[in-house]
Amino acid sequence: MTDQCHHGDNDNKFWFGFFFGGLIGAIVLFFIGTKEGKKTGKLVQDKGQDLIDIIQEKLEDLQDKGKELAKQGEDFKEEVVASVEENKEKITKDVVEKLDTTLSHIEEIQERGREATADIRKMFKNLPKK
Repeated sequence: MTDQCHHGDNDNKFWFGFFFGGLIGAIVLFFIGTKEGKKTGKLVQDKGQDLIDIIQEKLEDLQDKGKELAKQGEDFKEEVVASVEENKEKITKDVVEKLDTTLSHIEEIQERGREATADIRKMFKNLPKK
């Protein structure tokens, strides 16, 4: 039974190949062997060349746009770097000023603490001993 199934598949494949080969042969014979086929072949070739030319133009346009976008990206990057450099100096200056102010306040607090400590020591020295 399995031999018959495989034999049927082979027959179908054969007839499909036979039909497909005949169709291809007829198309080739039409394009090579007849005046109309040669005209049609030339027309198809011309249309194909036109399409290739259009595609090449589109590709060139896309390449130009890609280069332009890459240049714009590079310009933008340079602007961002310049802006960061400008702001870096300003931010650094602001941070240094705030740090100086904070350190000055800390020094003032430390001085007040020393003065308060000295006053407290004076108070305890002046206390009578029992």
